[in-house]
Amino acid sequence: MKKRLTRRAKLAALKKESDLELRDQIRRLLALPPDRRTHFLRKRVSYRISCL
Repeated sequence: MKKRLTRRAKLAALKKESDLELRDQIRRLLALPPDRRTHFLRKRVSYRISCL
């Protein structure tokens, strides 16, 4: 017979899984080249020109 998980155990497992997902997402973003990581910092000035 399987042991039933309590609400506290389920929440702890969910928090751990969320933390792991966040770390994986950060790792994936840091693995990208710098120009791909910081594309949102660039402001479009005119056609095909951007500046920080």
